[in-house]
Amino acid sequence: MGGITGFRNEYGIATAESIVALGRGMLPVSMHIARCAPSTLSNEQCQGLSVSACRLACMALDVTRGRLNPRLLQRAVDAPIIHKLEILGTLLSEHLSGDDVGNHEILRLPVVARDMETVLVSPQLLEVVVHMNIGRTQYWANVIMRHRNGRWICTMLDVG
Repeated sequence: MGGITGFRNEYGIATAESIVALGRGMLPVSMHIARCAPSTLSNEQCQGLSVSACRLACMALDVTRGRLNPRLLQRAVDAPIIHKLEILGTLLSEHLSGDDVGNHEILRLPVVARDMETVLVSPQLLEVVVHMNIGRTQYWANVIMRHRNGRWICTMLDVG
């Protein structure tokens, strides 16, 4: 889609804006990146990490809805996150149990990413807030990515 546009805001923080195409429908998702610390990461690398965080957030919703095996997240996220998503899935399943379970839009409609806000907190820490929809219902996820042992891993993923 569009390229990355970089500038400094009124507080002197380096920021960048872009639009990326995500999901099956390659829908446009707006992205804002702010840098609170000097880093050798380029805007393109920050964008790539943000997109990975966004995909993890969407996958997390699919895990809680029972549409995705949680083991598919094992290489990308810390183990406690998977356990928490499985518990959330159990609670959701119990909440939705009943005669009309097939009619709940949370179970039948896809997750659609809308936009994301990224903050590069340090050269080893990136925080991303992802705004998503399932039908008319909005969801937000907070994703923390840390650089550990030569790779980026998700150490916190909250969805609500």
